[in-house]
Amino acid sequence: MGRFELRPLSAADADWIAREVANPNVHRWLTSVPCPYGLSNAKWFIDRFAENPRFRVIAAEHPLGVISIESASSFDPDRPNVPELGYWLAEHAWGRGVMTAAGHRMVDWFFGSGLGEVIGSGWIRGNSRSARVLGKLGFTPTGETLMRHAYFHGKEVPIERVALSKDQWQIAKPA
Repeated sequence: MGRFELRPLSAADADWIAREVANPNVHRWLTSVPCPYGLSNAKWFIDRFAENPRFRVIAAEHPLGVISIESASSFDPDRPNVPELGYWLAEHAWGRGVMTAAGHRMVDWFFGSGLGEVIGSGWIRGNSRSARVLGKLGFTPTGETLMRHAYFHGKEVPIERVALSKDQWQIAKPA
């Protein structure tokens, strides 16, 4: 992947976020976003998280996606207060190493900032792309499969859980 930046969310991001998340090939792998997903949803997301340094737009010549490390309870108060790596990428950017590189930067920033010692994450069963990204970042299976409601599917779906500790990151991260 060529050069890209991780920058804060801004009001100008609403249109492309709404368009890309509404793509069924992207949306089907997300659990916490409403379905259908529209401009008002994107504006709400930006209003809520634009000032939060744990949420970043992945941008090259154009915005490509969003990545975050935030407590799952920010989205769902019934979920544990554990930092979670979450992300999505526009379909046209898939398969270019973008998410692995962006994930590396976010995880390195998070552990370097002293914000926590462990990060959780997971993927909807069947999302082999996300499984590969998290594996490349050093996340390891927890042995848990959780059922979470996915709005796109209109039902609970199995989520394969993984975790990454700061100690694991120090061993696994590329030079």
